[in-house]
Amino acid sequence: MTRQKIRGSVLLLALLLIAVAGLLTAGWIALISARGNLVEQNAAAIQRRIALENSRALAQEFMLERVLPSTAGAAFSYDLPDPGWGGLSIPAWNSAPLLSVQPAAGVNHFNPGNGDGYTFDPVDESGHYVTLRDGDANPERKFQIKSRSPLLSGTLLASQRPTLDPSASTGFSGLDVVGAAFLWTYPTAASFTVSSYSTADGVSNLSLTNSAGSDISLNNLALPRQIANPRGGGAAFYDGQLDALDNSTAGANSSFAKAAVAAVNGSLVDPDDSDGITCDGAGNVTVTLNKPGLGNVLITAGWPNPGDPPIPGGVSTLTLIGQPTVGDAVADDLPAILILVDITSGNLPTISLSQHNSRRLVLGVKKAATAGSLSLRFTTTAATWRLMLELENSPATLTTAGIVTLQGGIRSDRVVAISGGSARLTLETDPKNLSRLATRTAWVESYEIITPP
Repeated sequence: MTRQKIRGSVLLLALLLIAVAGLLTAGWIALISARGNLVEQNAAAIQRRIALENSRALAQEFMLERVLPSTAGAAFSYDLPDPGWGGLSIPAWNSAPLLSVQPAAGVNHFNPGNGDGYTFDPVDESGHYVTLRDGDANPERKFQIKSRSPLLSGTLLASQRPTLDPSASTGFSGLDVVGAAFLWTYPTAASFTVSSYSTADGVSNLSLTNSAGSDISLNNLALPRQIANPRGGGAAFYDGQLDALDNSTAGANSSFAKAAVAAVNGSLVDPDDSDGITCDGAGNVTVTLNKPGLGNVLITAGWPNPGDPPIPGGVSTLTLIGQPTVGDAVADDLPAILILVDITSGNLPTISLSQHNSRRLVLGVKKAATAGSLSLRFTTTAATWRLMLELENSPATLTTAGIVTLQGGIRSDRVVAISGGSARLTLETDPKNLSRLATRTAWVESYEIITPP
């Protein structure tokens, strides 16, 4: 082989190596460029996901802080100060979420309502829900303010945090709870038996037993923020304060609006019991529960303290008369009713409950800050009452003869004690319209709206 041929072969090999190196370099450049584009695309995608979560969190908080405690509101739109990091558009609403009687479509078994309850879904006239801005698709999301009485969801004993006097004592004694209890605050009194119990954050070192005397463990299942107080006010909005019977800032969200009747006048002589209510004119009021003409009852004035001037329309004693036998079919067929004792002046120290009761009944009692304790006297031995008892600012003593059964439960922000016997709390299994009359706990759920292809 000549020297020229050798040089030619070397030159061809060098050119081939240069071509291969060029291809490799071009490939690396293309790969680096693609990787650079991928980083930019991922960064943009991450920003959109963060923007979407920011928007969802904003909407969740808006529902809790602005929509839930109100009765109406204008459409609202907001974008975070830094462009592209989130925003939302909320449709206008014109009703009170805690008065909604719209059943929730679909069932979420892992919510405070035990998979049931009512819902309020903000949506405009065109059927558009909440728009979340993510910088790209700006999807819609359905937000639902759901609510249900805890006493109907299996929590038969709810110990709430006091509102009028945050330092007031809370808790229960002498009760046998055939179901669950929820404690928002560490109780001053906790001598009761229960099937299961849950607590809010910060309530620990509590030891409870069941009716057999065996220790039971705390149920620490995580739950969403629950609101028992239909009004705004920062952290207090979520800490279990109970201000739902008559809340001036909540308007139509409170039980006072549900009563929707004229207040009973204790100064008026009214012997006619066709509507189920009689009065002797001296403040002694009797309510006969099995009267078909009986509707909701509202009492707003108590009896004056000794030495104080008379209170117009004041009520000195309230007696509820049920039926002679347990399981009265006629009373069971009558509509559920709310008896709201909303004492803004004076005091009503005693409510007597006579015989048994099979009519669905919510008894709510709220007293002024200076009013005294409440005595609930069951005058029939081993009475059985279909009763949901809701107490605000009303420490109470249940005087019983033997074992009294309350089918419904107790919700209170003060101490409830038993005198003379014991009380057994069982679940109301057929609430019907009780769900509408009882005070509720509310929470917020949201769901992605999937558009069919």
